Amino acid sequence: MRTILGGLSACLAAGPGLAQDAAFDVEAEAQICAGCHGEAGMPVDETTPIIWGQEYFYIYTQLRDYAAARREHEVMTGIAAEYDRDQAKQLAEYYAAKDWPAIQAATEEGDARLANAGITGGQCSACHGKWEGDSRIPRAAGQQPAYLEQTMKDFKNEVRMNAPDKISTMKQLDDATIEALARYLASL
Repeated sequence: MRTILGGLSACLAAGPGLAQDAAFDVEAEAQICAGCHGEAGMPVDETTPIIWGQEYFYIYTQLRDYAAARREHEVMTGIAAEYDRDQAKQLAEYYAAKDWPAIQAATEEGDARLANAGITGGQCSACHGKWEGDSRIPRAAGQQPAYLEQTMKDFKNEVRMNAPDKISTMKQLDDATIEALARYLASL
């Protein structure tokens, strides 16, 4: 009995983070995530983003933004609120280490022209470069087109508020350009 009480006292003295970290199983958590984000990296729904192979810091930041309600989603806000900082980092590391899955995305006639006009006008390449992500910048190439479209429209309509510079950029683009840009980026 004395040993059990001594061990319990040591855990309590170490703080709540120790108990949480010992219980966090990133593989088990990833199985929960797979319910929407897919078993092999292909999301179940077209409006759900691919997170396999996404940039580490971007995933981590989005989890923290959901938890702090800087970004809202009916499912992700509650889930992310349950993760402490270390758990969010573990999940971000787990997904960033995965290979990006290939999707089938089609463009429509004129998409490249409209998309390039939007990219030039919004100076998107200044940050996004070749669209494959870079540390804090998310990969957009090969991302779900419906997710990309919704994300850009959410910025434009000030639904998504966790990247103010994107709001002003997306407000410059009409919906037809955003739709073409989403299809174009998905096809890269």
